[in-house]
Amino acid sequence: MSKIRSILTVRYTYLYVLAFLLLLTACVVRPLDRTPYQETDYYEETIDDLEETPVTIFQGDTVKVGWAKVNITPPVGTPLAGYGKRLGMSYEEVHDSAWVRTFAFSNGKTEAYYVALDLLIVPMQVLQELEKIYPELNLKPEQVYLTATHSHTSFGGWGKKLGIKLMTGKYDEELVQRLTQQIVQSMELARRDLQATKVGFGSVSAPSLVKNRLLNDEDNPYYADRQQNRDTELRFLKFEREDGTTAVLSVFSAHATILPSETPSLSRDYPGVLVDELEERIKFASFSAGAVGSHSPVYFDGDTHESTEAVGERLAKLLREELLHVETKYIYTIGHGRTELDLPKPQWRITQGLRLAPFLFNGIFGDHPAYVTSLQLGEVVFLGAPADYSGEFVPQLAKQAQAQGQNAIVTSFNGGYIGYITPDKYYTLDEYETRSMNFFGPYSGSYLTEIMLRQLQQHQP
Repeated sequence: MSKIRSILTVRYTYLYVLAFLLLLTACVVRPLDRTPYQETDYYEETIDDLEETPVTIFQGDTVKVGWAKVNITPPVGTPLAGYGKRLGMSYEEVHDSAWVRTFAFSNGKTEAYYVALDLLIVPMQVLQELEKIYPELNLKPEQVYLTATHSHTSFGGWGKKLGIKLMTGKYDEELVQRLTQQIVQSMELARRDLQATKVGFGSVSAPSLVKNRLLNDEDNPYYADRQQNRDTELRFLKFEREDGTTAVLSVFSAHATILPSETPSLSRDYPGVLVDELEERIKFASFSAGAVGSHSPVYFDGDTHESTEAVGERLAKLLREELLHVETKYIYTIGHGRTELDLPKPQWRITQGLRLAPFLFNGIFGDHPAYVTSLQLGEVVFLGAPADYSGEFVPQLAKQAQAQGQNAIVTSFNGGYIGYITPDKYYTLDEYETRSMNFFGPYSGSYLTEIMLRQLQQHQP
C-alpha cells in the first residue's frame, strides 16, 4: 500500500510541476499578434493626435541662423555605448572628443533648434530632462529637433533599464544632468549667434560608401535587391552669410560602426572625420545619422582609424565639390511638429509565432514615449524617427516631398527608441535587424512610415 502511495505522490508531483511550468509559460509567453495595424486602437489614437496637434508653420521675417558647439566628452573611465558584448567596458583614452553641435533658427514669429549629438542615440533620460527645462527657455518640445551621429564608440552611462545598460554601461545620473545642461548651453550659444543667413539644399550620391547589410548574405532571398534598395545620398544644407562665412549640416545613411568593439577608446568614428575635414575649409559643420537601419559603410582597411579616415575624407570631398554648385537664398518659413506615436504591445519574438510577454519586455527595456518629429526650413523638411529607421523607406518620403515642391531629409534617433524599423516583407528573415531588434511586430515599418508621410503632408505649402 505504501508503495502505491509513493508512486501516486511522484505522479502528482510531476503533474504539479508540469502545471506550474505551463502556468509560467502562459504568463511569460504570448502568441504573436498579426492584426493589421490600420485596424488597431493604437493606430486610431496616433491619427487622432496627428490631426488634433498638427505641425505649425510660420511665415515671418528673413530667417536668422546661429550655430555653436560644446564639448561633451566625459572623463576617462566612463562606459562606452553600442555593443552588449562589451559588458559595460569603460574607455581608457580619447581618440577624438564628442560634441553637441547646434543650429538655431528664428524668423521673428518662431524659433527652432537642430541638435546633433556625438552619441549612439539621443538618450531617453536626457529627453526627459530637457523637457523639464524647455518652459524656462520659452520653448515647446517640438521646437527642438534632436539627432545623433550613432557612433558605437562614443560614451554611455545614460540608460537606466537592464537591457539598455547592457549596451551603455552603468547608469550615471550626474552624467545625464551634465549632458542636459551642455545641450542647453549649445542652444543658448547658437541663439546668441543668430544672423541673417542664406540657405541652400544639396545632395550628392555616394554609392561606393554604403551597403545594405541586411541583404548582404547570398542566402538571403532578397540578395539580388541589395544594390537598388539603398539610400546612397549624402544630403546637406549650406548656410552662407553676407561676409562669406559658411556652415554645413550633413546627413548620411550608414552606421558609424567601423571601429572595433573591444578597443577601450572613445571616438566619433567616420562622422568625426567628415566634420573635422569640413571645418578645415568652412566655419562650422555638423553630422547626423540618416535612415541608417540596415545600412553600413563600405571600407577596406578593416576596423581601424585608417578606414574611418578614408570614409570620412571621401564623404567630405564629395560634399565640398557639390557645395560649390549649391545656390543659397534667404528664406522666411520655419515649421515644426511632433506627433506622439502610440505603439502596440511589445512583440519581442522568441520564435516565429511567439513573443515575450509585454511586461517582461518593458521590465528589461522600459516603456518610453516615442514621437515623429519634423522641422521645416524654407522648402526643406526634416523628418525624425525614434528608431534605426531603414534607408529603404526614404524614396517614398522623398517622392512625397518632391510632389509638394520640397526636399525631405530623414534622420534617426530623435529621443525615443523603438528598435530597427525595416520593410514588412523582411519580418520573417532570421537576421539581427528583423529578429532581435524588431520590438513591435510585423507592421512596424508600414505604420511608422505612414505616420511620417502624413506629417510630411502637413508641411505642404
